[in-house]
Amino acid sequence: MLKKTFSAILFILLIFHCSLFAQRTIQYSFLNANNISTVFSNTGIFNKDPRTANTPGFEWPKGSGKFAFLSSGLCLSARVNGFIRQAMASYNGEFTSGYCIDSTPFTNSNLKIYKVSAGDNQNTNPDWANWGLMVPFGAPYRDVNNNGIYEPAIDTPGVKNAASTIFICMTDGFSSTHTSTEGFGGGTLPLYAEIHLTAWCYSQPSYNDMQFMKYEIINKGKRAWNGTYLSFVCDPNLGYPLDDYVGCDTIRKLSFCLNGRNTDSVYGIAPPAAGIVLLKGLSNKSITPNVDLGLTSFAAYNSFNVTCETNPANPLQAYLFMKGYKNDSSAWLDATNKIGNYYVKTKYCYSGNPEYNTGWIEKKGRVENCNRDSTGIFYSFNNYGNRKFLFSSGSDDLIMNPGDTQVVYLGQLVARGTTDINSVTKLKELSINAIELYLSGFVIGIRQISSSVPDFYKLYQNYPNPFNPLTKIEYQIINAGFVSLIIYDVNGRKVENLVNEKQSTGIYEATWDASNYPSGVYFYKIQAGDFSETKRMILIK
Repeated sequence: MLKKTFSAILFILLIFHCSLFAQRTIQYSFLNANNISTVFSNTGIFNKDPRTANTPGFEWPKGSGKFAFLSSGLCLSARVNGFIRQAMASYNGEFTSGYCIDSTPFTNSNLKIYKVSAGDNQNTNPDWANWGLMVPFGAPYRDVNNNGIYEPAIDTPGVKNAASTIFICMTDGFSSTHTSTEGFGGGTLPLYAEIHLTAWCYSQPSYNDMQFMKYEIINKGKRAWNGTYLSFVCDPNLGYPLDDYVGCDTIRKLSFCLNGRNTDSVYGIAPPAAGIVLLKGLSNKSITPNVDLGLTSFAAYNSFNVTCETNPANPLQAYLFMKGYKNDSSAWLDATNKIGNYYVKTKYCYSGNPEYNTGWIEKKGRVENCNRDSTGIFYSFNNYGNRKFLFSSGSDDLIMNPGDTQVVYLGQLVARGTTDINSVTKLKELSINAIELYLSGFVIGIRQISSSVPDFYKLYQNYPNPFNPLTKIEYQIINAGFVSLIIYDVNGRKVENLVNEKQSTGIYEATWDASNYPSGVYFYKIQAGDFSETKRMILIK
């Protein structure tokens, strides 16, 4: 009886919700609470301004009118019953607001882009007030009373300590959104993927030039995805769009764009570098323990009007790019590495270091080898120009069964150095900050490192000391209660309040980012109940 009732309800929902979606409504929201301003859309596209055609959306610095990316997006590809199916997003996107149940897509007016920012409340922001509608789909929140239940009047929507958070639940399940004119593959039957996207940023100085994304990818279809690959397709337009180079750092899993010369007509002398770091890729769950596949390929395509490197003309060619090959299945060849008469095959284009001129970088040329796997025409130098790239994570033996979930994390960032190539070095250094923040569980400010009851109150010496610009301060409290930890300058003026809240018994660690403060002697003071102690530290820049 229950099964029949559920089937009847599902049928009614199907008629109602599908009828609502004869025409897709493109929704978008700006993430702009730090130095970067960019756009996220319910089509699966980000970094592209959907208000006008071919308009870049990744602006840095915010408000400058200068842009680093034209468009980026999530692409999924797998074989279902032996046939390629895709959910692609590069320029137009095959996703929309919605969810799936057993290969049936649904949408309603609650399925939209939600955005909350620090300082909002349920009276000032409807998205804050209605955040609970998205919590069942994975929208993050701070569980203030740690009871595991979202309570609108108590808990805080969004990523903890984030300056702003965007959440979108979307699906490729509607056939009407699939088109061969998407821009990169596409036009197949749906995968019936459900995507929970969280995008957020921080305003703390160390993280002012980066944004983060979390993708929860769920197979909501009735059939397994075999040979699953995920890619992010990017069209960087770093200032003037026709003078770019691209590359990757396989150690940091960083894909980036730099200027091909030290003067850009938009950014001027010493233009910045921009990139995306893959903090966590797809996991192969057939292996125990599960293995993070990480960055499985990086390719620069459509750069030199070479037939096998141009935009994919069909889903198979796009799938080959995602697997780390050219669109005719030939391998990419490292122009700087030969064994005998044959170039070494690679899945990582331009993985050298531009500033130190080591390894394969664009200035050292390329090999054109359509329909050939280890020989071709060698060109000793690449002219800078308009570039596109994609970076991927996946495997031929990665299977996503119905109901399986994968979680992927990204950080996109921008840095400026003393020259165009030094900007890449600065970008790599910045990516380490992003990686460390991810590995910490995105803990900013205070974290409890032990819940065991200590024998006494204690304030430890900060470490490192001297420091620049980050330092950590550990302390322990024996009774639950209100705790304050305040930073003072040498003149006794209050600089920053690191802790100002009720805390339970345990051992804690607070991080101070002194990027905005000058070198000198500082003091930090804790007050917890009747316990009070002050220590000295030195900032050296």
